[in-house]
Amino acid sequence: MIKKSHFRRSLVQFRTHPLRTALALLGMVLGVSSVVGMVSIGEGAQREIIASIEALGGDVVHIKAKDIPDERITEIVNDSRGLNRNDILALQATVPGLGESTYARWTNLGVSDLPTATYNVKIVAAEPRLFEIHKLKVVQGRALQQLDQQFQRKVVVLGSELAARAYAGNALGKRIRLGYAYFEVVGVLAAKKSGGDLPLDPELYNRSVIVPYNTAIEEIAVADAYKELDVISFRVESLGQTLIAKRAIGPVLKALHGGVTDFEIIAPEEILEKKRSTQAILNVVLISIAAISLIVGGIGVMNIMLANIMERISEIGLRRAVGASRREIRNQFLIESVIICFVGGAIGVVFGFVISFLVGWGFDLQVAFAWEAMVVSFGLSVAVGVVFGSWPAIRASQVNPVEALQHG
Repeated sequence: MIKKSHFRRSLVQFRTHPLRTALALLGMVLGVSSVVGMVSIGEGAQREIIASIEALGGDVVHIKAKDIPDERITEIVNDSRGLNRNDILALQATVPGLGESTYARWTNLGVSDLPTATYNVKIVAAEPRLFEIHKLKVVQGRALQQLDQQFQRKVVVLGSELAARAYAGNALGKRIRLGYAYFEVVGVLAAKKSGGDLPLDPELYNRSVIVPYNTAIEEIAVADAYKELDVISFRVESLGQTLIAKRAIGPVLKALHGGVTDFEIIAPEEILEKKRSTQAILNVVLISIAAISLIVGGIGVMNIMLANIMERISEIGLRRAVGASRREIRNQFLIESVIICFVGGAIGVVFGFVISFLVGWGFDLQVAFAWEAMVVSFGLSVAVGVVFGSWPAIRASQVNPVEALQHG
């Protein structure tokens, strides 16, 4: 039976040997903080992946044109004319489940009077539904409208980064020259976060000038000799339907393009599953490394407890001589081991959160504090105290009292 006196004796021992106690704590602090920190960073990466996919539109299938080398275009031009608006009509008539659609074409900015370097600016010739389907939010002014497309109005929406760099956030109503025509800025986009290695990077829009597609073709001449469009997007019922739609679109579009695969189909569900699979493997590796740290910490606790027994062998003999049972001796040393791991685990949890926050701040990573990891790692630290403290405790309880008194 565990008594209060066991805890009091343990605290006396810790105060008597502070350096030894600190060293025993250190192993557990490092082990637990490794688990918490690694899992928090991994969970943050997982949430960032989901946010990036949501930024593309979780219920949207994208068809992206592949870059074809000039020398190969001459080989395939008779079979395929690249992505074009006729593909949209054919796919909607053939593939079930495809909803609203939009499309865009982008190109580098040529002649302009924008007060900024043009080499990093993109012209996006967009069908107006692009704003809704690609989740582009306007923070100033308005988005492009169907009437802008229909009447080829000379209006544009600027990306957040471009508007801030060129007009210090006061771009609304400005007139800018693109090519040899003047356009009015009617809106400014909200900032989009980077999509990392996603096939479509939402951050592209931050430095873009978005122009109605028909206007851009007429006034800026962004048409390509091979392909008409860079991206076509279809909305489907849900995230789970995107992979089904991808499998249905692929054969139809390949047949439309004469057997030439000059396109890439992007299904958010497929990307998410690949990312989750990769992240799961990484989490297993990280947790395995952290578990090794916990085991090493547990071995350190066991070694220190064994050394503690050798120093206190006279005390053990005296307590046995005055009536203490083997169970009481065992419980005493086991409690000391568990307390060390308990306190080390608590400090490790706090330290792990601090480490993950500093790493996230220093490397601009998203960090999510995983409470499950905290509970599991804290529970493991206590379990380590029980497992690695059991043998020293049992060994202490088996000390012969007569020999122990003679040792003193």
